[in-house]
Amino acid sequence: MGSSLSAPSQPIDAPASPNTAQQAAAATPPKPSESGYALATRKCAKKQRLYDACYTAALSSKEEDCGELFEAYRTCFLKWMHKDMQRRGVRVSEGSLVGEFLEEEDDNR
Repeated sequence: MGSSLSAPSQPIDAPASPNTAQQAAAATPPKPSESGYALATRKCAKKQRLYDACYTAALSSKEEDCGELFEAYRTCFLKWMHKDMQRRGVRVSEGSLVGEFLEEEDDNR
């Protein structure tokens, strides 16, 4: 499957400690108007940081396999996008990235 959700162009150097991530989440409450991409990005920030750190290490050593971390981030992001679309009453197109993700989820059940 060709996914248009790809590796970030500027990965973060190191993942945050669990306490730092929890503090950051508590310090930045959601905005009332936050939805879609912004909401999914905020909710999945920890998974993205872990993937970014792995990706950076992979570029320097070429020995890291970050596939599982990317899938965890991708799954988180697309689940939040789908949840937001449902909340707003937006229909998911079959050929869209979210639509393909939902088909994958159905196939895995």
